[in-house]
Order: sequence, then structure tokens, then C-alpha cells
Amino acid sequence: IEAQSGWARTVVTGRARLGGIAVGVIAVETQTVSKSLPADPGMPESCEQIIPQAGQVWFPDSAEKTASAIEEFDLENLPLVILANWRGFSGGQRDLFDGVLQSGSLIVERLRVYKGPVFVYIPPGAELRGGAWVVVDQ
Repeated sequence: IEAQSGWARTVVTGRARLGGIAVGVIAVETQTVSKSLPADPGMPESCEQIIPQAGQVWFPDSAEKTASAIEEFDLENLPLVILANWRGFSGGQRDLFDGVLQSGSLIVERLRVYKGPVFVYIPPGAELRGGAWVVVDQ
């Protein structure tokens, strides 16, 4: 069952059963998705912005969603399965300002203190590059 499906859509998080065992699952969205930034009500001249987000990339919101899911699964004492297929972290100026590096380091910290087993699976044809490799390499 997918959790938080409307937030940070470049990452899919949820709970599943593998062989009857409940697990937490984190997977990557491989397609480009659109992120909607609403107009600022304090600025009448502002308007909604639609920002494309490439698949297989951790953006500030998706890195935060990943860290949050890891923390939740740890509190529920679930084994964690990560289906890894990331090209890395977004490196745009806006994303750096929005804390992509801080959110990425939070993923590392959440994995470091995770009490249950963590399984990282890289499917055939998938890739794990850049900062994404550093994050899941333990």
C-alpha cells in the first residue's frame, strides 16, 4: 500500500508483504512528474507554477520523503527493502537552497540508526550513481 502518494512523487514509499512478512518499501519513479507550486496569496501578481521533476533523481522533497519513510518503518520495526534506481541528487541552485543536501544527509543518518534489516536491491538495467550511491552504500 503506497503512503504519501501525493507528496514528492519521484519516490514511492509504502508497506507490503513478502512471503507473508510485512516490510517497508522505498522505490523510485522512473518517469518525469510535474510538481505544482501554488500561487503566493500574499503576492497578487504571482501565479501557480508547474515544475517538471525528472525520474530517478532525489529532489529536496523526495529526499525528505525517503528519510521520513525510513524513520516510520524503523518505528514500526519493519524490515526495509529499497528498490534502488537513482542517478543521484538534483543539483540546481533552487534545490540546494531548498535543502537537498541536508535531506540527503538525513537519509544517511536514518539508515545508520535503523534497527531492522535493510535490503538494497538494484534491479537489472537499473543504475545507482553519484550521491545516491553514497547514501545507500553501507
